[in-house]
Amino acid sequence: MTDESGPAPSDDPLLGRCLTALLARAHLMPPDELTTALKEESRALGVEEVRIYLADLQERHLHPIPGGGSDPERALAIESTLAGRTFQTVAVHQANGTVGETSSHRLWVPLMDGTERLGVMELIVDEVTEVTLARCRALASLAGVLVISKSRYSDTFAQVRRCRPLTLPAEMVWAFMGLTTFATSQVVICATLEPAYDVGGDAFDYALLGDHLHLSLLDATGHDLAAGLIASVAVAACRNTRRSGGDLADVVTAADSAVADQFDDSRFATALVCDLDVGTGEFRWITCGHPPPLLIRENKVIKELARDPYLPLGLAGHDHTAVPGMRPPIHSEQLQPGDRVLLYTDGVVEGRSDDGNPFGQERLSDFVIRHGSAGLSASETLRRLNRAIVDFQNDRLSDDATTVLLEWIPEDPQRRFTCYKSGGSGRRPPRGPRRPGSAPG
Repeated sequence: MTDESGPAPSDDPLLGRCLTALLARAHLMPPDELTTALKEESRALGVEEVRIYLADLQERHLHPIPGGGSDPERALAIESTLAGRTFQTVAVHQANGTVGETSSHRLWVPLMDGTERLGVMELIVDEVTEVTLARCRALASLAGVLVISKSRYSDTFAQVRRCRPLTLPAEMVWAFMGLTTFATSQVVICATLEPAYDVGGDAFDYALLGDHLHLSLLDATGHDLAAGLIASVAVAACRNTRRSGGDLADVVTAADSAVADQFDDSRFATALVCDLDVGTGEFRWITCGHPPPLLIRENKVIKELARDPYLPLGLAGHDHTAVPGMRPPIHSEQLQPGDRVLLYTDGVVEGRSDDGNPFGQERLSDFVIRHGSAGLSASETLRRLNRAIVDFQNDRLSDDATTVLLEWIPEDPQRRFTCYKSGGSGRRPPRGPRRPGSAPG
């Protein structure tokens, strides 16, 4: 959700020189110098101060990255600050009044990598105009790309995002999973996973190749290092087979064999292995002992996509009664524009409150529908769902809880902003920065 007002970067020579200088510095720039570089190169644009904040793994607080005079203790709550409002709505917000005794102004700008919310940027500017807003958004766009690129060879940003140490299985699982949000003009995919710092065997994987979006959701037995190993082996087998041109059945067969070859029949993983043709909306999947997906249409769960399940990954390879060469059945459902498919692991619905009541499928689907119809983005809906799941179990999850939301939005000029929205609201984003107390963008 970005503001369209203001000149395009190509029409702004000052901005062009600033971005060019930043790119030139970025090649040999240590991560700790990113904030300083942004501040120095953006002075000509009327930017007096720059700070970058990254969201923690549970997306509850925003933490400043090192450098540029940032206070490492200055964590900002996502639920109760203007910076957090910026993160939630993915819209620029302006603080009321001026900064100190000067006429400068404080802006909060979303920090994104594509549609993945990384955090926010705090900028002190000498004036707020459409040109200023366009420049700040461009700076934030480049900063998001640099944060991701620097993260590949540095632990700086990974440390910022952690409020406490990860367990070894969690370290392994997070290392091989992709970003939790991805979108094009035709499809949106968002995921959330708890307990973030102690996840065991849950994992998700997705990849877009041409008109096909592959999606896998896995739940390995146990909550130990072996569970993480099973998930990593299964994901690696899925990727290897997929990148070699295999179809859904080939992917499942390869993942089953890989798990069976490395573990005995007491260890396995349930899975949903799916494929969406983003051009036609044909959704195909194989259920490997996993809870079926839910199909949401016009803000109603119209059906469970329940079919006869195939064996969990790792068990077919140990089944000596199986027919040689038997392939898992592939199921199909034709989606309609705006349809959402909700995938989840059993830890979501089976998690219990202190009085023994389960979270349940009805509570899960109702939460997603209510927040989606309220105009929240898919990623913000799942962030709040994540919080609700943890709070329901009083922060004592008995099993991993992972949710993935897939939305099909065929390209349409009237709907091209919905790649950031859940439920296909199709509303245009607001112009200009939001002030405290105003309606969300």
